[in-house]
Amino acid sequence: MPRALRLKSDYINILLDMAAERTRERGSRVYEEKFGVSLRDIRLLRMIGLAPGITMGQLVQQSAIEKTLASKLVGALVKRDLVQREISTEDARQVCLYLSEAGVDLVRRAEPLGIELEAGFLHCLTPAEIDALRATLVKLIEAEAASRESFERYLQKLRERGTTTP
Repeated sequence: MPRALRLKSDYINILLDMAAERTRERGSRVYEEKFGVSLRDIRLLRMIGLAPGITMGQLVQQSAIEKTLASKLVGALVKRDLVQREISTEDARQVCLYLSEAGVDLVRRAEPLGIELEAGFLHCLTPAEIDALRATLVKLIEAEAASRESFERYLQKLRERGTTTP
């Protein structure tokens, strides 16, 4: 019987994924029960509400939801009359997204619940720890965006060297 490998088991990205997945699952269940929408739907609605006229490309980048899935979710929100699509006056190839009145109402009603759910998840942290966590996460997100080009160059070098797969 093979012995357990001695490996690093507390990678930050794994811990972030675990925390995010657990809160996402709980939040989605609550939003679906109370409002009939998923947490991803609420995320997209909030982002559209924060930036009326946002394009699909911008929404995909900011939401970190895969392009095809985001498009499908937005299409469903349009069908439910929560989001409106308009062709951009600056570039006819772009579609701008806006909340409908029903979308605005839903986001406003959901906001207190989001605050409550976040507070419940973070109850084990002090206000200073919450501020530090939020600032650290923002810093990591900004650093990733700033290093994206160098990462792509690194990935290209790996491809050029060839990869070994088992």
